[in-house]
Amino acid sequence: MKPSEWLLAAFVAAIWGLNFSFIKLGVAHIDPLLLAALRFALAAFPLLLWVARPAIAWRWLIAYGLAFGVGTWGGVSWALRSGLAPGLAAWLLQSSAFLTPLLAWLWLGEALSRRQRQGALVAGLGFVLVLLSSAGPGSTALGLALMLLAAASLSLANVIVRRSGARAMLALMVWSSLFAAPALLALAVATQGLAPLQALPAQLLSQPIALLSLAFQVYPSTLFGYWVWNTLIARHGAGTVAPVALLVPVFALAFSALIFGTRPGPGQSLGMALIAVGLVLAATRWRWPGTAGRLAGAPPQP
Repeated sequence: MKPSEWLLAAFVAAIWGLNFSFIKLGVAHIDPLLLAALRFALAAFPLLLWVARPAIAWRWLIAYGLAFGVGTWGGVSWALRSGLAPGLAAWLLQSSAFLTPLLAWLWLGEALSRRQRQGALVAGLGFVLVLLSSAGPGSTALGLALMLLAAASLSLANVIVRRSGARAMLALMVWSSLFAAPALLALAVATQGLAPLQALPAQLLSQPIALLSLAFQVYPSTLFGYWVWNTLIARHGAGTVAPVALLVPVFALAFSALIFGTRPGPGQSLGMALIAVGLVLAATRWRWPGTAGRLAGAPPQP
């Protein structure tokens, strides 16, 4: 990718890191599954009336909507409801950065470069260190299992984008949300009954932070973020783009510190440093002697 594309991907990672804080603020007032259903309902409407359906088969729209909407964010919401700490959930979701290249290799035959493998190994060590350092009373077995399911679903969604040949990424996000929203709503009703729906109007009217949480999840995080992300995947391949997602939990911890006053411990800090080193290693290659590194995929400089 070009330097500007790496910066854009990192900016999206920052938005997604902040999104975990907004989700935490939102689920304090609204049922998590219902909040996720509203997120995708608003991502679909009213844009669905103006954005043409992407030129891909319906099965890819349905598959992406279910994998991304229900499998990923339904899994995250359910994991948080089961007692998993939001900060740990943000880290666990990023295991998709390792699963996506594997799925891309198995399904699409996308090869990994030696630098990518080395970077993934270093970043993987950092990920494990952060995970071990973050383990605590909130890490229920059900929550951990649901988060791994969410990460696998996110990896599947990334590969579906590549396999479908989709090019209109905003349209993909809007139209796939049409299938995610009702499935999430059905899951919310199945697990909580009608009580969350009955309480929703009063919650939205009395809690402005809930509306702000919902708006942030819909527009910067979902529509803008995944439009940019899926465009980069379609252009450069899932294995190249997905490792940047390891920056999301780094930003998640940083924003959590600013908003909620939480601070990472020594193990988390060391793990984040390893993740950063792994990303730089995977994303750059160096020209010797005496020349600066350039981003992988960028054309040689004259």
